Amino acid sequence: MSLIHLVRHGQASAGTDNYDRLSDIGREQSRILGNWWLSHGFAPNLAFHGSLERQRDTALISLQALAENTQIANIKEHAGLNEYDHRIIESHFAPDEVSYTPEAMGFDDYFGIISRWRDNTSNQPESSLQAACEPWQEFKARGWNTVQELTSNGDEKSESVFFTSGGVIATLLATVLDLDFEHTVDAIWRIRNSSVTSFQITNGHARLIEFNSIAHLQEQRKPHLITMI
Repeated sequence: MSLIHLVRHGQASAGTDNYDRLSDIGREQSRILGNWWLSHGFAPNLAFHGSLERQRDTALISLQALAENTQIANIKEHAGLNEYDHRIIESHFAPDEVSYTPEAMGFDDYFGIISRWRDNTSNQPESSLQAACEPWQEFKARGWNTVQELTSNGDEKSESVFFTSGGVIATLLATVLDLDFEHTVDAIWRIRNSSVTSFQITNGHARLIEFNSIAHLQEQRKPHLITMI
């Protein structure tokens, strides 16, 4: 039996010139998570983050509390943990007459965009779409395939942590639980910053232990720390 933990990055800097940068709240969320892990004796054998700035910095900040653990001294990067590029997806699949910002978009708007991405119903030329946009089905499979690849040579009793984003976590959840499209998109929409989703892997079969857990933030009793950006 092995355990894997998927962490959504801390709050990003929506509404600024660099969404991918952690906000001050995102950095605080990451520090709180690391201190929570330290107080609970968390000692993963492996740690990975995507190549996006917000994923990398969440990993570095939260794991700093565990710096004395030599097993995770070398945190590794893998682009398979990256989120889809929301700017490309919105530019191709948002209605022509609408301009969205992440903080102003409602769920129905979001569901419509992701549905058009799945169905390849773009408002851009096909050649432009093929060059810029990862197909939904490939993205949906990528997270689970990446986790399998990165843990395939690990000890059966290993414990791994992956710093990634809401879309990757939700599609991996969908693979394990066989969720339909609507529930997969709903899960993407609801995953909170610095939350932890955990699975148990036994003989190649995954079982969900917990989803979207923010016990480390709830303990702080500070509502402003609970975000989904």
